[in-house]
Amino acid sequence: MNELIAKIQADPTLTLMAIIAVVVFLVIVLTIIVSAMRVKSYKDRFWNSEIDNKEKTAHIAKIEKELQASRIKNATNEELLKQFSETKKLLKATNEAHALLQKKYNEREKELSQTKAKLESTEGIYAHLLEEHKQLKERFDVLQENNAKYRTSNARLLMKLESEERYAKAQKEIKEVKNREK
Repeated sequence: MNELIAKIQADPTLTLMAIIAVVVFLVIVLTIIVSAMRVKSYKDRFWNSEIDNKEKTAHIAKIEKELQASRIKNATNEELLKQFSETKKLLKATNEAHALLQKKYNEREKELSQTKAKLESTEGIYAHLLEEHKQLKERFDVLQENNAKYRTSNARLLMKLESEERYAKAQKEIKEVKNREK
């Protein structure tokens, strides 16, 4: 091999050819190394992209499950929202009915207080009238007693008056008879 190297160094054409052969060999080796590196980097990219694709597929599946759960939850929420709007309408109607009932209650309460005041006033008047009635009844009883006494007295007086009239008439008749006889 030393002989070959010595021959190549002695002949400039062989030296040039050896240099070209080395350069071509280096270019080929460099091309193979670059290609191998590219193949390795493409292989790594492929594995990375495959891993990424698996991760993305798993992530997409997870997101699809979440989306499905969100759709179910959304449907439930929409149903609840419809029920809420119905409940809101019912609450509004109930509040209006409550306000109306409260207004009627207040009116009835006012009427009740007025009626109570009238009742108390009427009870006062009634008590006063009962007292007056009691007094008037006592007075009436007294007047009836007095009236009965006066009637009795009047009857006696009338009887006395009638008897005196008869007596006076009888005396007059006797006088007339005596006067005629004379």
